[in-house]
Amino acid sequence: MKTLTLLILSFSLLLSAPALNKTKEFKHSDGTIFKAKSVGNHHLNWIETEDGEVLKYNSKSKNYEYGEIKNSALKASGAKYEKENSKRARSRGHVGKIDKNELYNLWSKKRKEAHERKHSREKN
Repeated sequence: MKTLTLLILSFSLLLSAPALNKTKEFKHSDGTIFKAKSVGNHHLNWIETEDGEVLKYNSKSKNYEYGEIKNSALKASGAKYEKENSKRARSRGHVGKIDKNELYNLWSKKRKEAHERKHSREKN
């Protein structure tokens, strides 16, 4: 029983670990490569480029797109990230640059909601 409890605790800690905050290469469907780092955890996560752009992966287009906050969620905007023409690409896609304070507030909100759900389940 102790082994099972220890195993479950270890597994839950592993899943809640923050994203690896190390710069690495990411690749668009057309082969274009750019450097960025993963940020966040299982509550909310994104890719942040060296020039400060917040990106989300779009599994349909197979590209990293500028992120946007809609309905209390961080989503891919539909506008592909372009390292050399970031302002123009955001303009074409009608996507504004994300305010980092708004992003971190959303992240805090997601963590708080998860914490409240966990405590609600424990009471039942």
